[in-house]
This record gives sequence, structure tokens and C-alpha cells, in this order.
Amino acid sequence: MVKSLISSGSLSDIRVLDLTRVWAGPLATRVMGDFGADIIKISDPRVQLLSTNGLNHKLNRNKRNIGIRLDIAEGREIFLGLVEKSDVVVENFRPRVMRNLKIDYEALKSVKSDIIFVSMPGFGVDGPYSEYPAFGTTAEAVAGIPSLIGYGDGVPISTGIAYGDPISGLNAITLIMAGLRMRNQTGRGQFIDIALSASPLCNLGEYVAGYSSSEKITIPSGNRSTEYSPQGAFRCRGRDQWIGISVLNDNEWMNLKNLVADPELDSLETSNLEQRKKNEEIIEGLIAKWTSRLDVIETVSLLQENGVRAGSVSSGAQLLEDPHLNDRDFFFDHEEEEYGWKRYDGNSIPGNRIPKSEWSGTNDVGANSKEILIDLLGYTESFCESLASKEAVYFGE
Repeated sequence: MVKSLISSGSLSDIRVLDLTRVWAGPLATRVMGDFGADIIKISDPRVQLLSTNGLNHKLNRNKRNIGIRLDIAEGREIFLGLVEKSDVVVENFRPRVMRNLKIDYEALKSVKSDIIFVSMPGFGVDGPYSEYPAFGTTAEAVAGIPSLIGYGDGVPISTGIAYGDPISGLNAITLIMAGLRMRNQTGRGQFIDIALSASPLCNLGEYVAGYSSSEKITIPSGNRSTEYSPQGAFRCRGRDQWIGISVLNDNEWMNLKNLVADPELDSLETSNLEQRKKNEEIIEGLIAKWTSRLDVIETVSLLQENGVRAGSVSSGAQLLEDPHLNDRDFFFDHEEEEYGWKRYDGNSIPGNRIPKSEWSGTNDVGANSKEILIDLLGYTESFCESLASKEAVYFGE
């Protein structure tokens, strides 16, 4: 029987061993933990998690933690024992690391034949780049995303969110669930190779196809679109208040034009996309002149009520107070020892959501080591202490 931190949930019968670091891998396992899976985070006792780090609290909630030295024979035996009791193993080291530790897929398959093994290195497990290290920022660069962001022939601009990480983490969840379903049907496990750099590239198909057929290079154009006009961010009344507006078709444009009600717009030919693109700079200036006098929230409501797609460009503080997000119970409030109550993102998937009252915050390295060894592997107290004396396992402070 799986003994997770959460007593219910659609994944409460699944156990995952999490060897991942930073963002992509921890995000995948965290979402599974939010839905009740027993996530056991395997931590190196020599590398302490930063208890004050917001990223740590954001990504490692709802996980038990065991401190194991995988480079020590006894520590490796503990890990293999956990593999026998688990459904999924997720890691994001460079390919050689798991081989060198003698715990790669072939080794784990000999212990648990139906294990789902997920590897998430920067560039996949094979190919000329396979041993290159990577972060989400470098992954999005290799995928070409920064070349699409910016202005004209200026410096390429990153997304600012290390896009390769979250998209790879979400892809991992999908593939893990598909792997578990296949295992239920066939009784077989599988090896899943997710390259951090490939996930963002898979969302750029139109640009890849366009260049392969015409060699036409896409020139970044800020917030503008080749298919919609006008589209952009416009300053509103007050300090750093902005509204995003995107006009999809001619009818929406007429609605916006009537609201702006500037005589200069009537003197321009703007009835179709081609005409609006030709006069785009003038149109944007007149919209900016209009929005600069208005409250951003009131303007969003006005535009939406008139069939124009618009939204406020929210700051962090505005997001926390957003009535829509709060009405949908999006956020997770967690009390931290150092700073008291802090608010984190919850889970954007409402279906089968576990009450947040059952969620737990991040556990320190080794916080659950003894209970896992005794309850899950059947070790005695004295054997646990002997393993600790050999530095194979760590029981926390």
C-alpha cells in the first residue's frame, strides 16, 4: 500500500522516485504529488536544499525526502530497494551520470521489470550534444525562441521564464501517464527520453515548416502579429499600468474603433487587415492616446463587453489579488518557519484536485529517511543507524 503525504487523489496508488533538480523534473513530480502520488525525493546529503528558496518551496511540496549517497554501495542498495517498491523513476542528469552510478535503466529493469524510467537531460540520451549541460534558458535558445522575440534586427530576447523547463515538465507528466496506462495494459515498463531542448522546439512547427519551404527568415516585431492588427500593450492611467489588446477580425476592429472614437481614425483606411497593417503605427498611437486616460481594469471590462479581446498586464502584486484566480482557489498558502505565511501558485488543473488542506510544504533533506527505510523497506532501527554511520543515508538535522 502506498503511504504518501496525501491520503486521497487520483494518483494515490502511484509511487515516484524523484532524482531531479532545478525546475523541469521537480515540476513534473510536483504535479503528480498534488494529485496524490507518493513522491519520494532522493537527495544527496552533501547538497542541502535551500529552505528559504521560493523555487524549492514551489516545486518540492507534497514530497517525502530521503537523503542517500548513491555513490556508496550501501546507498545504492537502498535506492534499488526503493525501486522495487515504486512505479516511476525520474532523473535529469547528463546521460553518463546514471551509467556511472550503475543505476541506469538496464540496472533498474533487472530489479523491477515494469518500472517507468524517465530521463530528462538537456539534449537527450544520445546524439552529439547529449553530454552537454543545459538549463531552461539555454534550451529555449537552442530551440530558437529568442530569435522570434524582440524588434527588427536587434538582440534576441529570452522569454524570461526559462520556457524549456516548464514545457518539458508538463510533457513529462503526459508521457508518464501514457507509460503507466500502457503498463496496465501490457505489464511492461518503458524508458522515456525527454530532451529539455526538444520540448520548446516542438511548439515552433509553423516557423520550422515555413523556413524549410521558403527560407524566409522571421523578423521579430515586438508585440505585433502578422495575422492580427492592432495587437500590442498600451499604457493606461497610473504608474506602470498596461493593457494587452489583440484584434482578431474586422468586426472586432470596428468595435474598438467606435470605443476609441478618434476622428483621425475615420480619416484612415482601416476596414481590413491589409489596411490596418499599412497604418499600424498611427493606429497604435491613437489607441495609446485613448488608453492613457483610462483605468486598466475598467478598460478591460469595457473592451470585453464590446467583444474585443483584452487583458491587464498584471504585476506580481496584482496577480495575488486577482479576483478571478482567487475565486477559482488557484493559490496555495504555506506557513514557512523563517518568513511566516507565503503564497505560491497552486495547480492550474482543477479536475480531481485534492483539497489544499492536505498539501504539505517542502521537507528538508533526510526528513523522512527513517520512516521510509523502516515502513517501506522493513529495515530495523539498528540497521538504519549502521547505514548512517557509513554515511550511506542521512536522517536530517
